[in-house]
Amino acid sequence: MAKLTLITGDGRGKTSTAIGHIFLEIQNGKEVIVTQFLKTGKNSGEREFFDKYYQLRWYCFGKSEFYVSDEQLEEFRNIVKEGIDKISNELNKAKIDILLLDELGIALSYDLVEWKDLQTILGRVKEEIIITGRKIPDKIRSRVDEIINIEEVKHPYNEGIVARKGIDF
Repeated sequence: MAKLTLITGDGRGKTSTAIGHIFLEIQNGKEVIVTQFLKTGKNSGEREFFDKYYQLRWYCFGKSEFYVSDEQLEEFRNIVKEGIDKISNELNKAKIDILLLDELGIALSYDLVEWKDLQTILGRVKEEIIITGRKIPDKIRSRVDEIINIEEVKHPYNEGIVARKGIDF
């Protein structure tokens, strides 16, 4: 089974850290899929870069608004399931070395997907699966091989400085 890496914590840069790893893997000729859950892919500097310079399979499964209420539970479960099904289908067509499951941690923590539902994809990636997101349940943490914790020490957002294109997104 592929190595499982978790990039988590309350600091900024979990996705960027994972994307940096993806960039290095692509440079080494690895087959990669990037999947973002609970994101639309709009206003994403990383996505724009890869779309412009690389032929990378990059899928987003989200809406313009974030999951916030129980009334949205089934809708967001269906969105996440659509993503898992898409990745499973992609893994049927090609051998993938590295799989990024961006914000899957949030989906797991909000019970939008269960760990057992991921088994259809986890055993079919050759080298590494990277999971990002806050609030990763302890039962998931105990199953991964590596945990990288991104800690916020100081952030301009807390001083009223809004997110900047090209730096924060």
